[in-house]
Amino acid sequence: MIVSALLQEVVNLSQTVLITGVGKINATMVLVDHIIKEKPKQIINYGTAAKCSRRVEVGKIYEIKKFIQRDMNATQLGFETYQTPFGKGAIDTGLVLPSNLVCGTGDNFWEGDSQFTAEYDVADMEAYALASVCEEYNIPFRCFKYISDEGNADQWEENCKKGVELFKEYVK
Repeated sequence: MIVSALLQEVVNLSQTVLITGVGKINATMVLVDHIIKEKPKQIINYGTAAKCSRRVEVGKIYEIKKFIQRDMNATQLGFETYQTPFGKGAIDTGLVLPSNLVCGTGDNFWEGDSQFTAEYDVADMEAYALASVCEEYNIPFRCFKYISDEGNADQWEENCKKGVELFKEYVK
């Protein structure tokens, strides 16, 4: 099953796509409901992401190996950065990939600046939640992110539809 946040990200994709809506809560609710009803054997997430490191380029697609919640911070309580208190931290698919890219998921649009982060390579708003649900239900998860922007909403708007053609090569 292919999962994406927004219809405009998967325009002209001939496969059936589960649209979750934006954000971790929407992604979690829609995917859990789908898993309970349909019992898929694998989940493939495709969507857009912002460039956060020099390891990725706008206009290219990448498979992601590891996921963090970039907006989770309970370090004041003694937890690791990005770890949910008494819950999960980073999620690793365990896949052997050419590059071990990290996706930082957050419930906000990543607004890049002149500084890149060393902690994650791309930023999105759903992948951590999807990976977490798949881990919980023991369903293999793969994630492909098209780098649509550098934290610029106008750039995302212009580019969000372009990545689906690259993604089609992966799902042939």
